[in-house]
Amino acid sequence: MERPLYQRGFTIMELMIVLVMVIIISALAVPNFSAGIPGARLKAAARDVASALRYVRSEAIARAQPTEFSLDVEGHTYQVSGRDRVYAVSDDIRLRLYTAEAELQGGAKGAIRFFPDGSSTGGRITLEADAQRQMVDIVWLTGQVVIRAEALEPAED
Repeated sequence: MERPLYQRGFTIMELMIVLVMVIIISALAVPNFSAGIPGARLKAAARDVASALRYVRSEAIARAQPTEFSLDVEGHTYQVSGRDRVYAVSDDIRLRLYTAEAELQGGAKGAIRFFPDGSSTGGRITLEADAQRQMVDIVWLTGQVVIRAEALEPAED
């Protein structure tokens, strides 16, 4: 015999069991999710820098004149030729710039220059946070921009 509609549903015990299961799963999932946020922030910053470099290269080709990507390592900012905007990189990300000596603009500033044929002065921008490193390589001959990821060795005490 079937129950009437008003008697169908879940018991308090069934609801409590489901609630406890949701709490346990949440307690396990949230720390794992939040641990990935710094890594995601680092990857996003590397993609933004690489995108800006690719933009500068395409502008050099389109305008048939040299353009440059300027990075201020200490200020955590960068600029691209033809734009007044200053782009920021999160302060919790450590930056390093490897470029041609002629492109250094003081101790913590430098540039990567792109030419109308697509080539560049080449270099590398390294972004580090926690135990991860993202390297944005710029091939001098072709101006190609490549992102590579690397895990850092744990520091010895």
